[in-house]
Order: sequence, then C-alpha cells, then structure tokens
Amino acid sequence: MLCVLLVALGAGASFAATNPFMDVPMNHWAYDAIGQLAAHGILSGYPDGLYKGKQQTTRYEMASALARALAVVDMTKASKQDVEMLKKLVVEFKDELEALGVRVDELDERVAVLEDRLGGWHIHGDLALDINYQKNQESPDPDGEITFDDAKIWIERTWGEDDEYQFVARLNGGDYAREVAFDRFYVEMPFFFDSRLTLGRFAWNWEKDYKVGGIPATGSWLGDTQITDWQWNGLGLTKNFGLGTVQAVVAHSGGDRYGMNNRAETIPTVDTFWNDWMFMLRGSFQFTEQFALDLGGQAFIGDNADRRYTDLDADGIPDSANVGEPYQNGDIHFKNLWTIFAGLRFNFNENVAFKGIFYHQDMNLEQANTRTVTWDKVDRDNANHWAVMFDIKQALLKFTSVWLEYGQYKERFIARSGDSIFYAPTFGLYFAPDDMKYWRVVLGQEWNDKWATHLFYYGYKVDNMGNDGKDWKPAEFGLGVQYNLNDYTTMGLNYVHVKSDLDGTDNDNVVRFRTAVSF
Repeated sequence: MLCVLLVALGAGASFAATNPFMDVPMNHWAYDAIGQLAAHGILSGYPDGLYKGKQQTTRYEMASALARALAVVDMTKASKQDVEMLKKLVVEFKDELEALGVRVDELDERVAVLEDRLGGWHIHGDLALDINYQKNQESPDPDGEITFDDAKIWIERTWGEDDEYQFVARLNGGDYAREVAFDRFYVEMPFFFDSRLTLGRFAWNWEKDYKVGGIPATGSWLGDTQITDWQWNGLGLTKNFGLGTVQAVVAHSGGDRYGMNNRAETIPTVDTFWNDWMFMLRGSFQFTEQFALDLGGQAFIGDNADRRYTDLDADGIPDSANVGEPYQNGDIHFKNLWTIFAGLRFNFNENVAFKGIFYHQDMNLEQANTRTVTWDKVDRDNANHWAVMFDIKQALLKFTSVWLEYGQYKERFIARSGDSIFYAPTFGLYFAPDDMKYWRVVLGQEWNDKWATHLFYYGYKVDNMGNDGKDWKPAEFGLGVQYNLNDYTTMGLNYVHVKSDLDGTDNDNVVRFRTAVSF
C-alpha cells in the first residue's frame, strides 16, 4: 500500500491541474479534524505546502495527505476520539482515495488495527470452560468435573516506528497451569543485520505444520509437538531472508514445567526436577510454492536434562508396570539430551499436501541405585521417531477434509515438550516404553460459518508390553460437533472412546462439553 501512496503523491502536481474534485471549503470540518490530529502528534509526514492551517486546498491534496499520514500514524498518542475522527475522515474522502488508486478497504483495515491498539496497548483473552463426564469399566461410578482448560489474558504493547518494538505478556489461570502466573512475558525488538531479538519468557512452535489437522478448536485434546512449544526463559533470535527464516534460542529451564518446585527426592544429588541449559536452532526454507524444508536441533546440557518418574527393568527399558504413571518413582534421569529433526512439506496443489518429519535423539541415561545413593550408567541405543502425513482440504472433496498419518517411535524416545505421544484424554505417556507404531485418521467437516463436525480414529501398537510378551494395542475413537454462537463464543460437544488395557476389557468413555469465549 505504501508504494501506491508514494506513486500517488508523486503524481500530485499533474493531477491537481486537472483535478475533477472541488476545493475543500475553508469552513470544512476536515480542516479542524486534521489540524487537531496533527497537533496531537498523531498524523505526520505531510509534503511541504499541502496543509498550512486553514489555507484552502483541494480534496485531492487532503485525501493524499490523509492516506500518507495513516501509513505512519503514531497511535501511542491517540485517544478514542482521535480514532473516531480518523474513521470519519476515511469515509469523507472515500471517492478521492479510490481515484488515487488507494484501496479504501485497506485503509479501513489499517484504522481497525490502530483502533485495536489504541494508545499502543492491546488486551484480549481466551476462556474455555469444560464440563467433563468420564466412565471407566473398572469404576462403576462415573467421574464428572468442571475445569478451566484455558483461561488466559494477553497484554500487548507496541511502540516505535512501524511498531517494531512489541511487549507481550500472558496471564495463565487454567487448571493445567496449577496457579495463576505469567507464562509468557517477553519483548521483541529489532537487532543487528535486520534480525529480531526476543527476550524473556516465551515459546515457539516449530512443529505446528506437522500437527494433526481437521479437528475444530473445541474438539482437540492433547498437542502433537515433540520438542518445542513450551515455556522457557531466555533469548531468541529471528532472521528472515529470501528463502525463509532462521531462528535460534538460548534458555535455562530450572525447576519443572508442571510447577512441582523442587520436590523432595530419594536421591540427594538431585536438587530440582529440571535444571539445564537449552540450545535450539532451526531453519525453515521455502524453496518454491510447493516445496519447503525444516531443519533443526535441540540440546539440553546438564545433569538433569530430563527426569522420568518410572522404573527401569534389567535391560534398561522403562518398566511396563508403571507405564500409566510415568512420574511415579523418580528412579532414572537423562544427561545431555540431544534431538535433531528434519521436516519436509510438499504441496501437490492448494488442496493436497504431503508432509513428513524425522527425529533422531541421543542422551546419557542413568538409573538410581538407592542402596549406594549413586547413579549408574545404563547402556542404550539412540532413539528415533518419524511420521508421514497426507493433508487433504475440504475444498477438494467438498464434504470433508481428510488427515492420514502413520508413524513410529523407537523405544525410549522422549517427547520433551510435555505433550503426550498419545492423544487419549484418559492417560498420557511422554516416552516410548518400547518400539511403537501408530496411525491416525481424521475427517473434518465445515458445513457453514456456524457448524462444524469431525470424526477420528487413532490406533497404536507397542511391542512386548504384556507380561506374557503380548503387544499393547490401545486405540481411541472420537466424534464431535462445534457451533459458533457469534464472533466471540464457540461451543463444542465431544465424545471419545478409549481402549487402553492389554486384554481389551477396560474401556473409558469420555464426554466433554466445552464453551470457549474470546474477548
């Protein structure tokens, strides 16, 4: 838009000679309006001679000056009355702006953004209230509860030329946060060589393009990120270039991400649940409109690079007896955990995409010896995880979108982000206890701007999980419906059936009604 405005201003002299619009009368309200906004320091950047007090000028000159001023407007000095005046000016000079080749709808959007950031501040929030009903075959009494799955308030502040400085804070009061606290608190600013620096408490999701698609917002249960998108304290660097983006992070993750805060241990050498330095590097390359590649790595350096609260068997494999309670006994930990990953995205067309991602993980594993109060090294192989996906949009099939995914985990691969390697709402597992295969099928339907539905089936096969050598084959089936009451309120009703035990007799049934409100 700025290019259009500059061309329009450069053509001012020739256009004014044949200006089809009438001059603005000396007593026109726009003189006082623009004068007031200029006096407040909100509008600036006028070319010399275009506006000098109440000197008569043309509507063309007034419109071109208004368009240019809106491109560099400083909303940190504006009031609500000033924003209303800007909106009125855009409406008044609509015809002149369009004659200059300036899209009025873009100016309207610009004014809307400015209004949203009135005074440089923007406060908004999200609230998701869940009413849950769960019944387990082993427990005849159903379990019901009401939880705040999501309760967040965002506080944002932008300032500087072109809003290049940004402050972001997020107050999290959801039940999973354990306490009301700021889990995001950072500043983004320009840095050397046209890069941007992020300082504070933040999170970047580098795996979102490989996350299960097709499920409405009110239908999701757990995430799908293996190493990113969780809270850390540190600094990040972002550099955009022609082919894509490079990002780097240096952070420290003392304590733990679940808020357990230095819980007592049976091994006195362990002071905290997590206490390590994290280094991450990632490059995202968009070679063509069809082909993109993501490459990255993550390193945790420290004696407590990760803790798994479970037992190991004689072969150094997590004991299947505790697989459902992965944070129970605190008997093993990992030093210097390394993960590298590579992701590929190929769009056959705008409606069909193939995606694949591969992770390689290496760590030093130690097991507690409670008799000698020491840690003994356990031999282990490197762990891998990979997955391939087909993402088919509803625009192609008309009636539904389709997400197809197949993947494998090598035993002891760790989902370091905190997301479970399962999606089931009734149990979680943050590492692969043995070699595991899985497949996912998701069908999502958007019927109109009000209604959406979905169906999914996830199947898993974990080798040798039973005491008699049988494979563990949990599975889950789900369906749901979502209704958008208005621009701020969405409601969803979901049902999930989970088969989680080894012999197939213990089944969980979960019903959840979620109301999500944004403001």
